[in-house]
Amino acid sequence: MNTTPTLNPFADPDEKPASNWMPILAAIILGIATSAGVLMWRLPSITASSNPASSHAPSTVKTRITSQSKDWDFYTTEIDNLVNELKTEREKYQKKAKDFDAVELRIATEKKELIRIRQEIEKMRAELTEKTTEMQGAEKSNVRNLSRTYSNMKPTQAVAIISEMTDANIVKILALMKPDVQARILAEMAKTPDPAISAGSGNATLAPRAAQLSDQLRLFKQQQTN
Repeated sequence: MNTTPTLNPFADPDEKPASNWMPILAAIILGIATSAGVLMWRLPSITASSNPASSHAPSTVKTRITSQSKDWDFYTTEIDNLVNELKTEREKYQKKAKDFDAVELRIATEKKELIRIRQEIEKMRAELTEKTTEMQGAEKSNVRNLSRTYSNMKPTQAVAIISEMTDANIVKILALMKPDVQARILAEMAKTPDPAISAGSGNATLAPRAAQLSDQLRLFKQQQTN
């Protein structure tokens, strides 16, 4: 009778070999025990995750469930801070925009006021120019009448009157006279005593003033010609 050789060299030849189902049974028991141990080790964490109310760990994530679309929106603390910063910046921008609008409105008002003032100044300038032209026309008319009047007087009488005037006015009157009339009046002025100089002085006539008037009259005629 043939016997199945065993791997144990020290085994008794007459001993019956062990059955093959024993190792399989041991492996099954070991697997069940391992699974049970892992399950018992993870049981607290599974229980805590399935019951959020019993968890004491602080949560930094807020969730919002949309029942219709079943979308999940996550809001973290950083996003909340960014949203607050954006709101603050928007408020600052709106305030600056209002300030800018106020400044723009003030500038527009001041511009309108400046335009109004400029129009008034231009109107006053036009009126002043018109009045100046009228005055100049009236003055020319008066000077022409005076020149005609003094031309019809005797030289002694004309000198007595015009010698009390300023040199500028005398030149304007003489400029409208005929040359021979001018000559007679200036000659008479040169012989007329100067009341501002004492009688004992050697040169007590209006001759120096007559010479000045003659020179000014020449320059005045040149200006009128140019």
